[in-house]
Amino acid sequence: MDSVVPTFQLPKILSLDGGGVRCLSSLLILENIMERIRDVANLAEIPRPCEIFDLIGGSGAGGIIAIMLGRLGMSIGDCIEAYKNLAETAFNPKRPRFILPSGAFSAARLEHSIKQTIRENCLESTCVEQRKTSGPTTHTCPHEDVSFHDISCTKTAILAITKANVETLPTLFTTYDTSSSLSGSKVWEVARATSADVAFFKPIRVGRDQIEFVDASFGYSNPCEDIIIEAEKQFPGQQMVILSIGTGLGDVVPIGDTKDSAIAALKDVIASSKAPALRLEKKYKNTGEYYRFSVENGLRDISLLDSDKMSTISAHARNYLIENEDEIRDFVEVLTNRVPPAPTNPGG
Repeated sequence: MDSVVPTFQLPKILSLDGGGVRCLSSLLILENIMERIRDVANLAEIPRPCEIFDLIGGSGAGGIIAIMLGRLGMSIGDCIEAYKNLAETAFNPKRPRFILPSGAFSAARLEHSIKQTIRENCLESTCVEQRKTSGPTTHTCPHEDVSFHDISCTKTAILAITKANVETLPTLFTTYDTSSSLSGSKVWEVARATSADVAFFKPIRVGRDQIEFVDASFGYSNPCEDIIIEAEKQFPGQQMVILSIGTGLGDVVPIGDTKDSAIAALKDVIASSKAPALRLEKKYKNTGEYYRFSVENGLRDISLLDSDKMSTISAHARNYLIENEDEIRDFVEVLTNRVPPAPTNPGG
């Protein structure tokens, strides 16, 4: 059985938007793409995203998913199940939704869910062997505090912003090049940092200098431009194939009756998702290098935190996949070298 898809040599980049429970729709899009790759490449199993993409990045809840797929090397099926469990556990308020102050959702529950995912998918040899021979490592894995830095995994880049200055450029936590002040960051700390939504979860202090980080989705809900810049540093001078997956934030409706600051913040999330997508679409028009998929219709009444509406999200994602079958097929043909991307126009 082939273990890795026979792809061409161009770096392949995956960028995942933030969007709370809506990120389930992006996972279902990615699952469909991976299934198509299996079929086109005549593989016995669905490949893992870490076997296909050379750099995986994200922000907010999309950052958590990027960690699962990149740093932890999870299969798309396992990632979907883990994310559903995380959303059901963490995206439930500690108090009624009509009074949602900062930190109204349990950071402890979110941290617990992330650590459980780490234990269940630990890549340490002893844990891998246990899962093969005797079952899950949920309660036996001692590596929940494993470092985010790991040069052996697929390059993974996660956005977060400092609470001290949310107007500044985001900080990138990476599994490869890490500054001294952030070199000791744990996987779960990075996951908390990228998802520490200022309206709903408490911020987290990370690294040697205990810098306080919050969710990069406020300003960087669509992190693709920053992920591309990072990819250009890692693969200088090379043409790339870029996949950006959104979460339908163009139609998002904030939670009713929340405080004004939370609503204003959610509006910023929406704006920060659409603008980069429009810029990148213009920049890469007709190059065959950039592809974006996002379930824009049908999610109008689903907020970022409606963990009880995942079946609705799934249904609309399925409809989207049917309606956009040709576009997704075209992308898979490029990704698997059936059709190469157009040459970059030096004058464009």
